[in-house]
Amino acid sequence: MQEPTSATAVAVRAAAAPASADTEQSTRDRIIDVAERLFAEQGYNGVSLRAITAAADANMAAVHYYFRNKEGLLRAIFEGRVGEMNAERQALLDACFPKDGQVTKPDVRDVLAAFLGPGLRMGDTEKGAIFNRLSAICSVEPDRTVKNIVFGVHDAVARHFVLALEAACPHLSRDELFLRLQCVFGSMMYLRADNGRVARLMPDASGQGPTLGPSSQTLAGMLDFLAAGLNAPGTSPA
Repeated sequence: MQEPTSATAVAVRAAAAPASADTEQSTRDRIIDVAERLFAEQGYNGVSLRAITAAADANMAAVHYYFRNKEGLLRAIFEGRVGEMNAERQALLDACFPKDGQVTKPDVRDVLAAFLGPGLRMGDTEKGAIFNRLSAICSVEPDRTVKNIVFGVHDAVARHFVLALEAACPHLSRDELFLRLQCVFGSMMYLRADNGRVARLMPDASGQGPTLGPSSQTLAGMLDFLAAGLNAPGTSPA
């Protein structure tokens, strides 16, 4: 980070600067954790920076110092959370095309598992489940700034996923693949959000609906459904 030179910037930095490196990391992480939870609960535009600083026991100067503004805070959340997940996705997608070059048409189920699996497994932890809800909410946020942040951190590996599915589904025209990909992404985000809507529509005698099982079980059922849809014959020439 470039050293600030203006008197105002120096004052802001002094107000936000912690007493030690450990405190600095703790303050920054605390703001990120609180913002992530509040954004996931109320949406990006439903939460103010003042609400975040109050809940995080921090001051506004700290937010400006670490993130500059609310947009920078959201960007820091996504950049911090998706790096490991995207690295796993890329490695699994690469494995769908062995280096011997013999595979030019990968298995649809393998390609789906490579991209969908890491995101579902992230939800096995409390923090990961919060991020999954946030990711799902932000993916349909009308604010273009929010979309640019969310799409931007995923675009590189997501494009590899789409290319791999194109190779796995030569029987589909581009328009048909586009429609079925909409269904894939819709299913992924809805399951990661786990907002309780379907459970509400399927109550049992006690009034409680079903719940999702472990991520491995959810992924297996999801792959059965989506792979069948993608492997179904196209209705127009590919």
